Amino acid sequence: MDYESLDYNRYRWNRMLLSGFWFILLFSIFLECLYLTITEIPSREFILKYMVKPTVFQLSTLLLAETGLRALKGKYQDYILIITSSLLAYIIVYIHNSINYLLLGLFLPVMVSIFYFHPKKMIFAYVITMASVYLMYWTNNFMNHDITLVGLVTITVMFSCFSLVGWGVIRRGRELISHLKSSFESNQELLVKTIWMDKLAKTDALTELYNHMTFHEYFEKLIEQHEDNGLPLQLALIDIDNFKHVNDTYGHRAGDVVLQRVAKLISSKAYQNDFVARYGGEEFAILFTDKPMAEALEMVDKIRLEISRLSHESLGGKPVTVSIGVGEYSASDGKERFFNRVDAALYKAKNTGKNKTVIAAADIAETQLA
Repeated sequence: MDYESLDYNRYRWNRMLLSGFWFILLFSIFLECLYLTITEIPSREFILKYMVKPTVFQLSTLLLAETGLRALKGKYQDYILIITSSLLAYIIVYIHNSINYLLLGLFLPVMVSIFYFHPKKMIFAYVITMASVYLMYWTNNFMNHDITLVGLVTITVMFSCFSLVGWGVIRRGRELISHLKSSFESNQELLVKTIWMDKLAKTDALTELYNHMTFHEYFEKLIEQHEDNGLPLQLALIDIDNFKHVNDTYGHRAGDVVLQRVAKLISSKAYQNDFVARYGGEEFAILFTDKPMAEALEMVDKIRLEISRLSHESLGGKPVTVSIGVGEYSASDGKERFFNRVDAALYKAKNTGKNKTVIAAADIAETQLA
């Protein structure tokens, strides 16, 4: 698993942590103000030693952290925040060394490192935490006098145990993330397969156009929309002339190439809202839904002319022609009658010279275009 994905929204979380550190500064100032009212230490000495001095150190640390957060990228931001938490905790504990339980504050870097779910960062936090504990013990006279060597060992064991708990949290979290990612990838793979199978079921493998079954499904829905909303609807049936002769003379492989090129040309001329399908064999169908009959007629006849000018290397450079029947749906038709009208127009085009477009009239009479 790529655990860099755990760094999602890193800057936002680091920003939140740093804002929390600012809150610690403000809260410590507030507490110092309360202590000022009850302390027996002279006010001037208390303000300088316990308020001004630690505030300056903490403020400087936070300003450096703000600079680092803006200047550095990636994982370096995380280490900046861990170091900042260690310095803040050290300053507070060092200044208030008479309050023994504040020593627990030195554990703050380990707690911060848990946010990142990275074992290396937790190890780093643990090391600087223990370094802070021992540095505090050897440099702070009050702490050194108040805490015995046994107490220091106890603190070390306690912090180590807490860190092991944090380590367990990280390991468990990473296992859960790995499981979730694996499940997500499996579901995604299944979704892709489902989409792919759905596409295979709806498209013709040779031409990559919609197939016969999908054509009829879409055809029925468009007729329903026409009858409900008056949506314009035209149908064109296109059949390659003398295609059996092509297969018999040049072979089925050459015929397949011709089908692919004709399908590609028809598809390239269709608009976004047009529905193009391979109806079967050498026959294609186009459904138009957003244009008047005159525009649909002009388009299919342009397709016919361009196909007749397209030479095919698989046929020795010769072109093929197509015959087309085209008609517009009227409310009294119904699916079967409308299709039969257009199919009759195609039949008329095939039997009156081919390479022509014939319009299907509402009364099944056809008008021929040269």
